[in-house]
Amino acid sequence: MTILLTSHFMDEVEVLCDEICILKHGKTVFQGTVREAIAKSPCEKFEDAYLWYTDEEEQ
Repeated sequence: MTILLTSHFMDEVEVLCDEICILKHGKTVFQGTVREAIAKSPCEKFEDAYLWYTDEEEQ
């Protein structure tokens, strides 16, 4: 079964999702697990990794 969840609450995504897809301007910039998202970014927390993938991190 597949359920599509859209959310900007990263704590919710971490708990509820087995696989994620991060979009930027309608294009996929990451697809995989939360752990993979963290591992492939320079960040230690998923919320920070999300901001890094979407270029929304604090400058």
